[in-house]
Amino acid sequence: MFDFIEDYPSDNAIFSQNGLYIPDATECMRCGLCIGLCPTYKLFQTEAETPRSRLRIIDKIINGNTAISGEELKHLNNCTQCRACETICPSKMAYGHLFDLAREKRFQAGASERRVNLLGTIGFKLIEHKALLYTATVLIRLYQKSGLQFLLRATGLLRLFKLEKAESLMPEADISKLAERYSSGKKRRGNVALFTGCISDHFDRKTLLASIKLLNVIGFDVLVPKQQTCCGAVHRHQGNTAVADKMAAINTGVFNSLDVEAIIYTASGCGLMLNEYGKDNGGEASDTLRFGSRLYDIAEFLNLHWPDGMSLKNSQSNLVHENRKVAVHEPCSQRNVPKPELGNEGAWNRHQHVYALLEKIPELTVIPLPDNQICCGAGGIHMLTHPEIAGPLRNAKLAHFEQSNADLLVSTNIACSMHLNTGQGTSKVVHPVVLLAELLA
Repeated sequence: MFDFIEDYPSDNAIFSQNGLYIPDATECMRCGLCIGLCPTYKLFQTEAETPRSRLRIIDKIINGNTAISGEELKHLNNCTQCRACETICPSKMAYGHLFDLAREKRFQAGASERRVNLLGTIGFKLIEHKALLYTATVLIRLYQKSGLQFLLRATGLLRLFKLEKAESLMPEADISKLAERYSSGKKRRGNVALFTGCISDHFDRKTLLASIKLLNVIGFDVLVPKQQTCCGAVHRHQGNTAVADKMAAINTGVFNSLDVEAIIYTASGCGLMLNEYGKDNGGEASDTLRFGSRLYDIAEFLNLHWPDGMSLKNSQSNLVHENRKVAVHEPCSQRNVPKPELGNEGAWNRHQHVYALLEKIPELTVIPLPDNQICCGAGGIHMLTHPEIAGPLRNAKLAHFEQSNADLLVSTNIACSMHLNTGQGTSKVVHPVVLLAELLA
């Protein structure tokens, strides 16, 4: 009835950087505990849309024992890669790692994994080359300010060429360059470096500037190295590990050359990728270990270094006003991947620091968004390639937000925020540091 897990490593077993055994895809217990957390099963209610079914497909790809059908590939690619199944799996199945291995094997064989159109292919290339990405950002800025955006939206051409979704996601571009150093002007406590990523740098500038402001106020100079590049998550999740590893090497070298106490990231998706640098090669290299030991989520770092006696305004803000209530969206990249150094017992996931920070605001009610354990559907570029999945999942989140009577929804993932802000006219999703920076006394 059940295929129980073996009590010894299989021939295809994988060992993580800390020596822990990662079960092979064939060793899934088929217990079904993961099904209730799977967003695609929640939508389709079919066995084919469950993690345990996808593991059978992953096994076929990794071990090459059977060819997969087009229908199996469709169900595999429907996965949002939220990794919620890992949080409840009794076998400690490293689903995300196995999924990436399957994608890598198919990419190396020349297979196309997702419904990525020409625009998406160009996007991947732009992310690989920072100068080209900046040039494209300048063109997007001109498009947004010249009136061409209004014209194309009115004519319906965006819908005709299937660009409507991608275009609607774009916040207003900021083409200015960040300085390489922001001094605190206060009693200096040290230096930190800020990871800006590829998209946040020009499309979520308000979060980066709010982070810099808060770090300066608590006494840290902020360094923003211009040589840094994309974290590599998009390429790795498409199976293009060669480009992802190149980006990891660049970032590791750039940030390790700096004399800083911490490396700060603001986007949880980037943070997940940055924290996984070196896992494929065992993570033993000294440069990888040095890089990883200094990584902090912005909310985590602020919470750990918040000065005694530092207060925030209790007056109404431009973001929170009528109900004095904020709902917290917990991104899968933050919720489902705990800090390994804290251990399994009593591990404090990074998303808990968001609540702790927001609770520093006087007279503010902070609540978790209902069903935080279910993915919102963003999934990196999944919201573009699978709108029929991403749309209903997003709408469910927004329905919960409306029912909560909260003034604002906060999220630490830029993709989730962009995705949620496109639904039902909503534009009330911001990074928590934006609210904190506004309320500095």
